[in-house]
Amino acid sequence: MILTDPLTLLILSSIVLFGFFLIGIPIAISLALVGVLGLYFFQGDASLAIFIPFRTLDSFILTAIPLYIFMGEVLVKCDMSNMIYRGASRLFAWIPGGLFHSNIAACALFAAISGSSPATAATIGTVAVPELKRRNYDVKLTLGSLAAGGTLGILIPPSINMIVYGAAAEQSIGRLFAAGIIPGIMLSGIFMLYIALKVVLSKNKSLAPKEDPFTLKGLALGLVDLWPLWFLGVVVLGGVFSGIMTPTEAGAVGASASILLAIVLRRFSWAFLWDSLESSLETSCMVLFIVIGSSILAAFFSRAGIPQAVSELLIGSGTSKWMILLYVSIIYLILGCFVDPISMLLLTAPTVIPLIKEAGFDLIWFGIIYVVLSEIGMITPPMGLNLFVIQGISKEKLSDVIFGSLPFFGAMIVLILLVCVFPDLVIWLPDLLFGKS
Repeated sequence: MILTDPLTLLILSSIVLFGFFLIGIPIAISLALVGVLGLYFFQGDASLAIFIPFRTLDSFILTAIPLYIFMGEVLVKCDMSNMIYRGASRLFAWIPGGLFHSNIAACALFAAISGSSPATAATIGTVAVPELKRRNYDVKLTLGSLAAGGTLGILIPPSINMIVYGAAAEQSIGRLFAAGIIPGIMLSGIFMLYIALKVVLSKNKSLAPKEDPFTLKGLALGLVDLWPLWFLGVVVLGGVFSGIMTPTEAGAVGASASILLAIVLRRFSWAFLWDSLESSLETSCMVLFIVIGSSILAAFFSRAGIPQAVSELLIGSGTSKWMILLYVSIIYLILGCFVDPISMLLLTAPTVIPLIKEAGFDLIWFGIIYVVLSEIGMITPPMGLNLFVIQGISKEKLSDVIFGSLPFFGAMIVLILLVCVFPDLVIWLPDLLFGKS
């Protein structure tokens, strides 16, 4: 039987896809299976799926993914987290809230070289949790600040999620990296503002002990502690934003520079290099298999005319573009409870990206909205990965991690509203660096 109605195909595909998820079939295989079945029932021939993996992976942009993953793995295994956390503490612990601010700042700083949310949460959490427990900081706020701070790993560039989004939406990775800087700094600031207000206004004066006051010596020592970040920031982001290198070339140079750092810090060994390569290979294969599966599904959606049908249904009905954005945001918030950010993007990209473009939104701007919404999913039960990472490190109750993270959920919603009201927060820097698109 050949089905031709696009909306019927979309509904049936969604039901089958989530059925596959529920019975435990891996996401990449589920996406590919639904795409193959869809092609077969739509046009009676699924042979197109054979050629899609080769066409998909023949991409200069996607080459950047394993390079940035490798760079992050090298830095994690270099144990740079102690230097970063010490530097962040010297710079920010004098603010009301003490080391809670160091949690956020250290996550933001590590995000600038990692590109992975769970890696950021795990690396900084390993150092921060024992230290804050020793100093009798509030447990829930400790866990929540680390789980939420880890989400900065996919907003502050370089970001694996931005690379995947750029490939899916056919947008400039350099512009996306630039677009994430101001929102990333703002979200870090909103997190820190919430912590400071909670500590100052709370009746519970034992939330956070007072740390040493601000001194110029502490500022200088903090900046020195962070020298590896300044070095990599100049190499990677400086190379991209100056136009000297493409993001993919910067990934290769950054990966080489991370090995150089390991040698300078006297932490390099062949066993260390092998472990970094092995971890990078596992993560890269997982991401790229999901990309292939989603490409097969996208081919089916495109052939069946599903994106066009959804666009005509919503835009043709007179629905405002802001209501369309609200619907998409609600879908992402729900999906984020069950699906990881990259899978969520690639699952919805064939339908959502054409819809957002048709509605008149800038796709670079929407890319930042998507990243923030996917960040929320990282701290949303039942599948919020950062929640499990921090719970595993701290050995505390998962409920404490969840309740500690809830206020930061609200902070991310505030950032989305600010970006909607003031879109230049996202667009201004890419336009300044690369010219108006």
